[in-house]
Amino acid sequence: MISLIKTMSKVRRAGPTVWQGTAHASNKFFKGYKPKTEQEPESSEAQPSVPGDTNPEGKRGNTGNPGNSRYPLPGHKTAASVPSFSDQRAKWSKYSAEMQLKAKLAAQGGVKPDQGVVGVGVGVGVGVGVRPSMGPTPGQSNWKQQQQSMQNKAERDNETKGSSAEDQRKSWMNRMHGSQKIQAQLLKELSAKQQAGRDLQLKKMQQVSKASAAATAASVGPNKSAADPQEPEEQAKSPERMAYLEAVRRLNIFHSFEPVLGRMRSKMSKAQVDPFIEHTLELLHKMGVSKEQLESIPVIQVAGSKGKGTTCGIVQNILTAHGIKTGLLCSPHLMYSYERIRINGEPLSEAQFTELIHKIYPELADMDPTPAHSQILTAMAFRAFRDANVDVAIVEVGRGGASDSANITLHAKTIGISTLGWEQGSNLSESMRDIAWAKGAIMKPAATIFTNVSQPECCEVLAQKAKQMGAKLYRVPTFNALTEANPSHKRFLTKANHSVKLNASLATQLAYDYLRRHKPEIVVGLNLDLDPKCTQLTQAAMRGLETFESVGHFDIVKHDMYNVYLDTADSVESMMVCREWFYTLTRSHRATKILLYNKTSDSNAKDLLTILRFNVNFDEAHFVPCPNFSEGEILPDEEWHVMEEMQRAKRNARTWRGLCEQDGKKDTSQTSASVNAFFEHVQAKYGDQKFGMKSEFDVLVTGSRPLVAATITMLNKMRGFPG
Repeated sequence: MISLIKTMSKVRRAGPTVWQGTAHASNKFFKGYKPKTEQEPESSEAQPSVPGDTNPEGKRGNTGNPGNSRYPLPGHKTAASVPSFSDQRAKWSKYSAEMQLKAKLAAQGGVKPDQGVVGVGVGVGVGVGVRPSMGPTPGQSNWKQQQQSMQNKAERDNETKGSSAEDQRKSWMNRMHGSQKIQAQLLKELSAKQQAGRDLQLKKMQQVSKASAAATAASVGPNKSAADPQEPEEQAKSPERMAYLEAVRRLNIFHSFEPVLGRMRSKMSKAQVDPFIEHTLELLHKMGVSKEQLESIPVIQVAGSKGKGTTCGIVQNILTAHGIKTGLLCSPHLMYSYERIRINGEPLSEAQFTELIHKIYPELADMDPTPAHSQILTAMAFRAFRDANVDVAIVEVGRGGASDSANITLHAKTIGISTLGWEQGSNLSESMRDIAWAKGAIMKPAATIFTNVSQPECCEVLAQKAKQMGAKLYRVPTFNALTEANPSHKRFLTKANHSVKLNASLATQLAYDYLRRHKPEIVVGLNLDLDPKCTQLTQAAMRGLETFESVGHFDIVKHDMYNVYLDTADSVESMMVCREWFYTLTRSHRATKILLYNKTSDSNAKDLLTILRFNVNFDEAHFVPCPNFSEGEILPDEEWHVMEEMQRAKRNARTWRGLCEQDGKKDTSQTSASVNAFFEHVQAKYGDQKFGMKSEFDVLVTGSRPLVAATITMLNKMRGFPG
């Protein structure tokens, strides 16, 4: 039993002994202790004595240590286990000072790095002496050569540092010239490929035309003689029509002289007149209309972004219904150029329009600079107004605002500003405030301004402009207020054309203001002097609203199985109104809905198509090239232009396909070669129906004026109406 206890005590003592030795070894490692070996020379520095050390000579033996010499027992301290911190600091300070001095001398070229240095004893110890130099050794020579090469390299770097930027610029220029040459070569190859494709397409079209001509000749047969009366494919044009087309062709040449519209950067004073306006007045004087004759005609001006042409048309109808002889100048036209100038609601005839062009054309050669297309039309219109002795001229001011040629009537006292928004081809640097200021620049001193603008920032700008010019600005009542104030006409007003709902209130106030100024006996019972914003409608005003027709704007044409909805929307705001109008009228129909779309440019194409898809499920969406429509005719176009427009139609179809994929719906896009091909496709697909089972189709035609005009022409031919 006693032997067993002794054995266990020995075993229990082994664990702490090993642990103490391991901790002691780790302590020596982290304290920087380095035991001496036989290869290390004896240090000349005296080791400091530690109190309690039994071996002052530093020898490790069993003397004074009852435990293991390598792993002492717990509680027993040796000289090495408690190092002196002052010795460690002195040691590292010495090494650090020596290293710093060696580096300093090496930089000066005094000594090589491994040479002895003058003693730098810190704390304790004796300095090491410098060995006398006996000449350069091979190691010292190599070291000096390295130092010299490094200095030479530094000098070269300093020399090339200034020229590196110039070298980089030259290198960049060389790369740019190379890339430009490559790009020019690629463009040249691409144009050559496009030309080859056009030539190939032209050959194919010629082959197809020859084959169709041969088939037509074979279908006639030998029994029919050539003398048999054949129905002419196209009616012969009269001399008046030919003269009109030639005059319009000459007039259209001056489109290239139109000024480029940009952001309004300067604000002109009241007395300052725009040079473009002065040039138009000079042209008007050459037409035989003096400034006194111009100022003798009362003028109603309408500016804005959307609805200004419709507003002018409604004002014309209301005043004509009151017995006022009116003249109207508006732009652009939908079907014919002579539609821009109207007398008492009727456009000029082709002969009258041709005569005006022949009168003004000889005067254009003497003018410098050459007049623009809009200036010529303005001069022609006021010459027609003077000859017709109109009571009032209703003028639509174009996108130029105060710099537009239609703003030559500086004596206008009744001015309207319609809805503001982004226009087709607007400058992206403009803001809504810029647009409001440009449109409000047509304000005249002591004039009455009416507007239906709804944006707060635009209203603020218009109010500032009116205050600056000394004019009175009124916000017209809404169409709902107009409807509620006339309960006897409520039935018609609720079913009125959408154009009337948007612009009737503004047009009514403009017509009433003219009557208040020049024919007060007609509106004596309306108290317009006390309340310029009158909501009561006279019988003549209601008659003018009922007889107003907006061709191509929120227009509906019904023929056979087609319910065709036409609108010339080409901007974001217009397309939103168009989609809402179509959705409101057709949401209760179960008929097939088809979209016919074209746009004359690629701007905002995806935005417009996204708006059209909102809440409207089109069963088919057809995209066609822009038709070459001119003066009521769809003309054949050049092959390269047809191919370019077809590529744009295909891009629109791909955009529609992408929108369908985003919504997870079936792709309904199709591409048609023309408007005629579209109607042939619909007739072939849906026309063969049983009697009494024929269903209707809701077709929305929108995106561009040429598309709407070509569709109207095609529908008139289908209905048997003269072109």
